[in-house]
Amino acid sequence: MQVDLIDVVAPVAMFSMMFAMGLTLGPDDFRRVMSTPRATIVGTLLQLVALPLVGIAIARAFALPPLLTAGLVVLAACPGGLFSNLFVHFARANTALSITLTATATLATLFTLPLLVRFALAGGDGAVQSVEMPVFATAFQLGMLTVFPIFLGMSLLLRRPDARRWEPALSRISVLVILVVVGIDGFDQPSPPTEEFSQSVAPVALYTLSAVLVGTLVPGILGISARDGATIALELVVKNTMLGIVLLTQVVDFVAIVPLLAYMIVQIPIGVGILVCWRLLAHHGFVAPLPSSDID
Repeated sequence: MQVDLIDVVAPVAMFSMMFAMGLTLGPDDFRRVMSTPRATIVGTLLQLVALPLVGIAIARAFALPPLLTAGLVVLAACPGGLFSNLFVHFARANTALSITLTATATLATLFTLPLLVRFALAGGDGAVQSVEMPVFATAFQLGMLTVFPIFLGMSLLLRRPDARRWEPALSRISVLVILVVVGIDGFDQPSPPTEEFSQSVAPVALYTLSAVLVGTLVPGILGISARDGATIALELVVKNTMLGIVLLTQVVDFVAIVPLLAYMIVQIPIGVGILVCWRLLAHHGFVAPLPSSDID
């Protein structure tokens, strides 16, 4: 029964979640890549290159075993998602940029994620054979879990603009189903991954600190506006961890998701902290408020 849950129900729930994301996207969201090229390029490179390299460096510094290395790298490579878009909206930062970064990173992850995991494991202690993540098969699976349902959602939205109202319910139900299925599968494991969790705490904590520093400092150093910098920071911190969990449970052992489960404990509080700091800065006039037409 548990095999059916983790192998069938979780991917269906992930498909539903990405379909819901497609219901929030339109052609204009992708055209914004051209209207804000600098922030988009910086945010995308930080998400797809800088953070995965940080994850790989941390995994090697802590000499994590192959499964936990794969989990940490997948965590670092995961794009933002509906929650990051929601956080940015509540922060009254740049929602259009957030949606653009989520969309572009999700599409790029189709190709980058399996390659990054393969690269990370290739520099390990010779135990790479214990973790197999075939590049083309993984890319195809990612496409079926991300690009295809997003395309279906966008197509439906073009035909029926009122379909957007289905997104909140679909997203909440999908997340709940994934969490329940992962929880059931975790209880069914012959031994709880307590040792792996303790191994993951320090690397995940260091990765979390690195993601916050990269997201908040690098955009400012490169001349990105404070509003766009806050948007990029939220995109880097509030990740679509559900995608990584579903993918890993499909292609490798359950233990690989432990770093993602550890990160899920802290990502929302840290995202809230960035949101609150940004709102306080805007409230006290340190940054200009976002025009209402951009946050509706």
